[in-house]
Amino acid sequence: MKFLAVLFFFFFHIVLLAQDASPTSTCIEPESLPSKPVKDLAKREDPLILKRENEEQFLLSMDFMKSKVKNVKIPTEVKEGTFITVTYIHSICKNSFYDQQRLDKERRKELLRIFPTLENNLLVEWKEKKYESCGEKENTSDKFHGFAINYRQKPSGETWKKEKEILFGKKPEISVESRSESCVTVSKHSPQFQKDEIVSKVLERKKEWNGAIVGDLTGSMFPYTQQLFLYFKLQTLKRIERAFVFFNDGDRTPDEKKVTGKTGGIYFQKLKNYEELEKLAKAAISGGYGGDSPENDIEALIKAQAVCPECKELILIADNFSNMRDYSLMSQIQKPVRVVLCGSYAGINTEYLDLARITKGSVHTIEEDLENLMELNEGQIIELNKKKYVLEKGRFKPIQSI
Repeated sequence: MKFLAVLFFFFFHIVLLAQDASPTSTCIEPESLPSKPVKDLAKREDPLILKRENEEQFLLSMDFMKSKVKNVKIPTEVKEGTFITVTYIHSICKNSFYDQQRLDKERRKELLRIFPTLENNLLVEWKEKKYESCGEKENTSDKFHGFAINYRQKPSGETWKKEKEILFGKKPEISVESRSESCVTVSKHSPQFQKDEIVSKVLERKKEWNGAIVGDLTGSMFPYTQQLFLYFKLQTLKRIERAFVFFNDGDRTPDEKKVTGKTGGIYFQKLKNYEELEKLAKAAISGGYGGDSPENDIEALIKAQAVCPECKELILIADNFSNMRDYSLMSQIQKPVRVVLCGSYAGINTEYLDLARITKGSVHTIEEDLENLMELNEGQIIELNKKKYVLEKGRFKPIQSI
């Protein structure tokens, strides 16, 4: 009996200590904290995850050490957008009684419940931002926790107008708002963008190329068009004639009326100076902004080889996030295609690997050049941007999907 009394006193003393413990010195199991009012979420520190010039950002907020999102409302533009980067923002808790891995898995599961298409999207770039202190030197409960999702808006009349102003007119006001399901947070910092200078970097690296330039000028490609302008503004000082073909996937033709191989929206000319280049690009962009995701790359390449029969190669400025609606026509291309693949931050759209191989061309990212693809045999594996692809039945496939 005396032993039980001592045991009860010891247990009671432990409970009192636990109740008095400061939240900054204790790690709490997931889902054990009460939900914070929506108004408190607006006070959370902006995570300042950089985005690129052609991207928007959606913040999926989760409470400190919780994984569930309640009453989430996803804006239509996010649902219809193209996901580019997902950054997981969270605290690191080093207490041995706390299951960090379980919380991470539960949060990822919740993310995929809300955005199921992310699970099998091999082109999305996944990142992580950690608050290194949790319940030790610093209380991180007031910081933002959850996911920052960078996405491109679906091309529309509104985005089209904005992009034309950026390229040819007055600069639009830059919004730094980040959309959230519960509140809108405004960055306290000056607008900053993560630069992707792939076009200028590759063209500078491959000065020996001497072929027609074929450029995708559909929605969201304006940062790459800017690079093309800047590069050739310097190069055309040499007064060397160059063939350019720009395409916008059918001008403003409704998606359901686009015909493979006859989509249109192709603008071409042999140019000698920058002013002519800008005029041609302006005509292509003013003609339309695309619409659905697939583009008429092959149709534009076929036109390029007709416009410039003397060209040794075709240089395609392509969008990694768009498939080719006329993929089946690539056998009609008789010249090597050098694919400058814009947006290849994570995976590679394998349609462009196929295009380069079939035409005896090459694929180029901001840091790597993948050449001699035509020499590969069935079953051989290549690596690009730290991802592996296998040649299977004449087509490349991501190694993860097999």
